[in-house]
Amino acid sequence: MGIKENIKRIRDMYGLTQQDLADIAGVTNKAVSSWESGLAEPRMGAIEKMAVRFGIKKSNIIEDGGMEEIQKPTTLAAHFDGEEFSEEEMKEILKYAEFIKSQRKEG
Repeated sequence: MGIKENIKRIRDMYGLTQQDLADIAGVTNKAVSSWESGLAEPRMGAIEKMAVRFGIKKSNIIEDGGMEEIQKPTTLAAHFDGEEFSEEEMKEILKYAEFIKSQRKEG
């Protein structure tokens, strides 16, 4: 499963149209179509935006098999489905989640 399959899997997991993913990645829907058909690959900036939005690693998008074990979150992130957050807001949310997890380990 290469980058084009990983991108398609992200769309399928979240029920997104190519336009929805394009909006998240900051590109056109034609760019997403070309990624999924293998005619082009996304730039690192678009990969970063997708990774932040979905709380995954960039390598999950880039590497063969990167999305094979990723499941759609059914906990906190599910409450935000359809919400739009800036990159900075998503980074803060993810940092806070990591902080909460670290507190569990200490307690």
